[in-house]
Amino acid sequence: LSPRVPWQSQLWTLACHSVGIDFSSDGSYVISGDGDGNLWIWDWRSCKVAKKMKCHDKVTIGCIWHPAETSRVITCSWDGTIKYWD
Repeated sequence: LSPRVPWQSQLWTLACHSVGIDFSSDGSYVISGDGDGNLWIWDWRSCKVAKKMKCHDKVTIGCIWHPAETSRVITCSWDGTIKYWD
């Protein structure tokens, strides 16, 4: 698989932080953290941002979709917190 250019340009802004990504169970969306404590939800097919949420005070380093309840996401951060979102 080759990277899509819109993803590549957005991910390059995160070069100083290692952040996790995850796919929704149906493969329609991708989530990613960023250096400002945000969670980004991307529409995989269109490569457009579906939603951006401020989740943490520091880098959002990890994020995963709940495996059974697809409207829920878990994030973790350098601020020492793990949060469960609905």
